[in-house]
Amino acid sequence: MNDSDTRHNHLGQAVGFPVPGWTPRLAPPRTPIIGRFARVEPLDPDRHAAELFEANSEDREGRNWTYYNYGPFATLADYRKWVEDSRADKARILHAIIDLVSGKAVGVAAYANIQPVHGTIEVAGLNSARACSADRRQPKPCI
Repeated sequence: MNDSDTRHNHLGQAVGFPVPGWTPRLAPPRTPIIGRFARVEPLDPDRHAAELFEANSEDREGRNWTYYNYGPFATLADYRKWVEDSRADKARILHAIIDLVSGKAVGVAAYANIQPVHGTIEVAGLNSARACSADRRQPKPCI
């Protein structure tokens, strides 16, 4: 493709190349994704809330919450309520980030603004409470 193939809107602004044969995408699956340091799986209050609350409690100053309009949470009950309320939001799919070495939930991530007709999705709400322990010499964030 070259610049002459670029589509333009009614204002003459370039809006991208045509995508021949485009069809809407499927919604993302609700199955675990396994990486080198972590597994990302759908967030479940019963399985993940206590571990995530404990991991987030290590941040005594609340730095992980600086750019969020929620948190930090004073009690496990408060955190669990946030997890349950967030899961009810049909515009997002929340995931727990599980450290592969410890098997514990150490962070949260979400798919948001899912638009299969346009083939777009946002990764949002990333919050890693602590580093994954896959390499103890150089811990890396799970995300």
